[in-house]
Amino acid sequence: MKSKYHLLIITVVVTFLVTACKLDEKPYSFVSPSQFYTSAADAEAALTAAYTPVTDLYSRVGIQLPEYSGDQCFPRAVVGREQLTVFSYDATNDLVGQYWQHCFNGINRTNQVLENVPKIVMDETRKKHILAEAYFLRGLYYFHLAKTFGDVPLRQTSTKGIASTELAKSPVAEVYAFAIKDLEKAVADLPKTPKDKGRAAWGAAIGVLAKAYLYAGNNVKAAENAQALIKSNTYSLVPNVLDLYNPLKEDASRIEVIFAAEFSSLPGLIGYDLLGFYAPANSPPVFSKTAFGSAFGYHAFYKSFTNDDKRKMLLDTAYVNAQGKLIGQADVTLRDRIIVKKFMDPNSNGANGENNFPILRLADVYLIAAEAEARANGATQTAYDAINVVRKRAGLPNLVAGLSKDAFIEAVLQERSWELCYEADRWFDLTRTGNFKSVATALNSYYPTRPVQDKHRFFPIPNAEILTNSKLEQNPAWK
Repeated sequence: MKSKYHLLIITVVVTFLVTACKLDEKPYSFVSPSQFYTSAADAEAALTAAYTPVTDLYSRVGIQLPEYSGDQCFPRAVVGREQLTVFSYDATNDLVGQYWQHCFNGINRTNQVLENVPKIVMDETRKKHILAEAYFLRGLYYFHLAKTFGDVPLRQTSTKGIASTELAKSPVAEVYAFAIKDLEKAVADLPKTPKDKGRAAWGAAIGVLAKAYLYAGNNVKAAENAQALIKSNTYSLVPNVLDLYNPLKEDASRIEVIFAAEFSSLPGLIGYDLLGFYAPANSPPVFSKTAFGSAFGYHAFYKSFTNDDKRKMLLDTAYVNAQGKLIGQADVTLRDRIIVKKFMDPNSNGANGENNFPILRLADVYLIAAEAEARANGATQTAYDAINVVRKRAGLPNLVAGLSKDAFIEAVLQERSWELCYEADRWFDLTRTGNFKSVATALNSYYPTRPVQDKHRFFPIPNAEILTNSKLEQNPAWK
């Protein structure tokens, strides 16, 4: 939905100041940082620009890169997207490059904020919150880079010239440690309530912190922070899971959606257009005003849900097309494909929907708490309580006590697969647990083989970055 940080004019004003490290970009202004960072309004504008790469990332590539690699979703084989599914991509793949660039754009912009806002004379409380939001964003961007690429450069200052673009990689453990440090700063200084829709508050920081600790292997800290968020009673689950994705109910859903990429279908703003990808071709506008029929779910994943699971209603095996004809699995346009109905907007502006994309939900935090507790202490009652909250909302019975530690963790990972499907999470659950090669069995008539290899644990560093940074080396598995 429309939020203040999408105002186009603000972004244009600060484009030069916050531009990323690509060497071929043209400046649109000749305002220097010393001239710009002089007022509270300047600080707010710079922070606004630091949020923009969140929507840039999740408008497409931040979802497509992991989803098309996993075992829940596959693309129609056009414009090279199938390379992600059959693992034929390399370091020149455009989607890989976009993911990297959006994250480092965000990092450069947050570095600008952190370097220049402290010297501005303004309300000190608001200044503290602005800096905390910048720390949150930088931590979030580095969390994404660590889980996606592994070893990456740690850019702790903004780009000021060609020399500053020359930086070697840091080990992934150091990247996680750096992201965690930033997120802890954000937790300390962010208010409980966000300043505006789409902005980070304390809950977003401590929730992402818990997830970063889980990925970094510190299960005690992951459980501690997840439980702190749960016990704060700041958020609660939306009673009807189907309401979570209804753009007309997104404000009510903020009680569960802790942080999201905010989209708007209004002209001049960024709309969520992947709903058009999920909408089957020639479908009625109940899905979207524009339908591309470019992404579908796997049958095996659909069948993994029990019929009692309310989340299964977010998928379908048939639809009535625009001419009123029932299109089922016997029809060539849908054969061996499952319709993803999780993101629909009948009031979309063409393919641009109002749907916000959830980056962190309370349900995710409950499952982080369950998994981290089990990894640290075994399948305790605390762990069971956390997963059963999510299962109850889905209409499923409680997970019965008595599972071994490994069996319980496997049950949590399965629950994550159902609860967070198509939310850009599954592939990273598979890679962080070392189970990513299991996607080789997620096959159908469109993708009869998927030769995933060890090197696909992380994506390659984009070739363009290697060429423009003499100190940057490709990940060993991709050389």
